[in-house]
Amino acid sequence: MKKSVTALSAVLIVFAISIKSSAQEIPVKDLNVLQMKSKDFKKAPKKVFIKSFKVYYQMIAEAEKTIRGGRQLGGGSYTGDATARLAVGVEGVSSEDLQSLTNSIYNNYINNLKGLGLEIYNSKDYPNLEFFSEMQQLDGPRINQEQIKGSLMVVPDNFSYYVNKVTKKGKEKGSLLTNIQGSYGDLGSALYHKGLPKVSKELEDMIVIDIAINVPSIYLDPKSALGTVKIKGGANLRLENARATYVSGKMKSPGAATPERAIELTLKKPVQIPEVFGSQDFKSQATKQTTSVPSYASFFTVEDVSVQLSNTIKCDAETYKKEVGDIINEFLTASVDKLKAGMNGEKVK
Repeated sequence: MKKSVTALSAVLIVFAISIKSSAQEIPVKDLNVLQMKSKDFKKAPKKVFIKSFKVYYQMIAEAEKTIRGGRQLGGGSYTGDATARLAVGVEGVSSEDLQSLTNSIYNNYINNLKGLGLEIYNSKDYPNLEFFSEMQQLDGPRINQEQIKGSLMVVPDNFSYYVNKVTKKGKEKGSLLTNIQGSYGDLGSALYHKGLPKVSKELEDMIVIDIAINVPSIYLDPKSALGTVKIKGGANLRLENARATYVSGKMKSPGAATPERAIELTLKKPVQIPEVFGSQDFKSQATKQTTSVPSYASFFTVEDVSVQLSNTIKCDAETYKKEVGDIINEFLTASVDKLKAGMNGEKVK
């Protein structure tokens, strides 16, 4: 009986190890840390103000590539244009699934912050801050399909934030520099161009947080050679452009946006999430058509070839939510660990 129990324990240990090893992890070497006087977070109030929390999920991608026709060398031969198009969309995940996933990620993040003994606030708690006086307040839950083409930007429930304005098409406009950078400005560094130091100063050096996460699902690869244009595409789920920014205080030197202390965690490269879609690949191809005409022909037409191929990559919603949620939670937990080190008076590395 004792041998049976021992054998069973060994099996369970091996099983537990195999489960742990199969979980997707972000290698430490793939995390990039930018810090400014991070040890001084020990002086910051035990309060945080979350200025922005957005997760982008790519649901569709489209590509088009054209090679131009015309008169061929030597004359008498003409080719038409060839255009290949490929549109790939995600099937199996609904907007409700993405909202539920984002809510879960946000709540897990909040709990981690509370575990550091921090009080948590957002714009709902401070509706009269001077910095936001001419801006528009938006409330979660919120899903926006205009920010990045093909992606849904999801904001969690019970969360409020400010934007400069919302266009007629529904696109949110942020700071001047963010607007110049385009939709992807949200995913770039937030240390200087999003007003975090000014907000922190107004909140008596409270730690101000800005979170932006990007989860693409699809790859597209257009190429052309020898009169043929091709576009390959398919599933490529990954965590990309993830950023967590922590700022406290504003430098006394002139300028709008220099923090006294800051920590910003980003990814050096995308982290693959392989267990959701598997291998699903497609292609679209078009070849230029050639027409020969007599030298005396004053009018002629050449066929323009256009090929459009639409495909879907399929997945199970619960699997998507678990795997994507796990990797985002790991990134955000790593950022909270960096903040914890700073709050303990350690230099963050």
